[in-house]
Amino acid sequence: MRTKHLLGPVLTVAATPGLVFAAEVGNSTITHHFLTFIVFGLVIASTLLITWFASRSNRTAGDFYTAGGGIGPAKNGLAIAGDYLSAAAFLGASGLISLYGFDGMIYLVGFFAAFIPVLLFIAEPCRNLGKYTIGDVLTMRNSFRSTKAVSAVSSVVVALAYMIPQIVGGAVIVRALVGIDYNVSVVGVGALMLIYVGCGGMKATTWVQVIKAVLLIGASFVLVVLAWLPFGFQVPSFMDAIVHSQFVQSHVAQMATVKGLTGDELGWRFLEPGLFLNKPLELFSLGLALVLGTAAMPHILMRFFTVKDAKAARHSVMWAMLGIGACHLFIVVIGFAAAYFVGAPLISAMDKGGNLAAPLLAQALTGGPGSIGGDLMLAFIAAVAFATIVAVVAGLTLAAASSIAHDVYVGAVRNGHATEREQVTAARIATLVVGAIAIAVSILERGQNVAQLVGLGYAVAASANLPALVLTLYWRRTTTQGVIVGIVGGTLVAIALVLVSPNMTYPALARQQAMTTAQHIEAKLPAATGEEARQKLLLERNQALSIAQAIPVDATSIVGLREPLITLRNPGILSIPVGFLLVILVSLMTRDAGARSRWAELVVRRETGIGAATAIDH
Repeated sequence: MRTKHLLGPVLTVAATPGLVFAAEVGNSTITHHFLTFIVFGLVIASTLLITWFASRSNRTAGDFYTAGGGIGPAKNGLAIAGDYLSAAAFLGASGLISLYGFDGMIYLVGFFAAFIPVLLFIAEPCRNLGKYTIGDVLTMRNSFRSTKAVSAVSSVVVALAYMIPQIVGGAVIVRALVGIDYNVSVVGVGALMLIYVGCGGMKATTWVQVIKAVLLIGASFVLVVLAWLPFGFQVPSFMDAIVHSQFVQSHVAQMATVKGLTGDELGWRFLEPGLFLNKPLELFSLGLALVLGTAAMPHILMRFFTVKDAKAARHSVMWAMLGIGACHLFIVVIGFAAAYFVGAPLISAMDKGGNLAAPLLAQALTGGPGSIGGDLMLAFIAAVAFATIVAVVAGLTLAAASSIAHDVYVGAVRNGHATEREQVTAARIATLVVGAIAIAVSILERGQNVAQLVGLGYAVAASANLPALVLTLYWRRTTTQGVIVGIVGGTLVAIALVLVSPNMTYPALARQQAMTTAQHIEAKLPAATGEEARQKLLLERNQALSIAQAIPVDATSIVGLREPLITLRNPGILSIPVGFLLVILVSLMTRDAGARSRWAELVVRRETGIGAATAIDH
């Protein structure tokens, strides 16, 4: 059961659609709503003001896509951190640490390690090619129109798969905190996204991401200071208190993987691996997709085209790793502090995935529920989480719109011949299209678990985009046919594996589980002491039977399955090798004189950046 939420709590707060803040956090809901509204308003107003200033300087396609390549490495690094540090890390990972201790930290290692291949193999070569999108890099050697078209499709799939859960999560937070209807919240989040990207382009998106990164890192630092203050900033004393905590010990004692331990032994077990991640193959597959998928995420790659040269791109990654690493260290402390100050019972009662650990800790450290300090800090942390979501969504929207406008319209349709005005107009129209699709799907997904979409996004990026990108850059024998088959095949394989994985809903299994639950409760009835206990068991049994009876006996999943064909929730360990093999095998079986003839030019430009300025003009 613990692996059921392996993707959900970490990759997206939307994995738990019942997420609630306001009604259950504290007693003064009216005060809390008012403070939240004020803080949200300040954050949104500041970003809209920046967007207005940025929009005044957007004149060319280069300004819209890459801010003219004039963003400094430190600023760009913070923007990358803002693009990458989603609510998954701040809310999801801190929640897992508060519930499962050491195992929650492993996710943060994967998120951070993902930038190592980016630094070593991707950032500098891509910037030296001086382009706007993944499609531009691939067409350096391969057929122009066909490569542009297929790379755009995979990039849009990745962006939408990652974007929709973020919009759903942001809308749920707004609904719970401010009391606005879900559908209205979705439209509101989408409208902000469209304003940032459609009006301000890369300049506005960059500033929004920088503000978000500063707010998130700053808020995390404040929580760490408040958590360590009672211990005189002595880390050993803080960790010793966690080991001796009754909250922690009682929570660990209830886990099935812990037997025969008592007292402080339970506290020490909280600091050891194995409480949550007890399927090594699943963890490895997820880690593989995270580490390799990040290197081919379109919204991350776009940031390397916003600086002046390859050196600045490399320094941007270093600044990004510094910001991400610092934030991750703070999140580790936040997770353990939540386990001590709030306690796993309350955290899990409020949200099974633990996504409320950081907001609950913020409230507990500044006065508790019902206090002005507690409600104000809770509102601030919620506003930071919301800003985190909006910033990530803005970056994804820009990446998807760029793929549609620059790769499909300008590249595949117009064969690279379009005026600056036509390119900017196409980009803004594409932004509206992407936004409309994302908003519509997010409304349709109301109440659904959309965590699998995030895993799908990483899987497609690692299985389709990455093999084509890496082999185009570093393997002389790569052909256009291999790249096209690899991108299309990798995308389809990743999608197919997710559709037959445990991520999907299987009504037959849900019905069987409900019936089993009802039978177990039935067996407990004879031993029930007291009428109150008996009535409670009868109610639970009847609820389980109602769930089972509401599901048809012949119900199947969306693809007609009664149970999953594979046990892996993230198919990275299967789909990534397939993506690489498709490119390699098809390239070995085909000939592409054009790709071979342009290899020497690509190597020179990849290593030196010669001709990058001309490529940007193109």
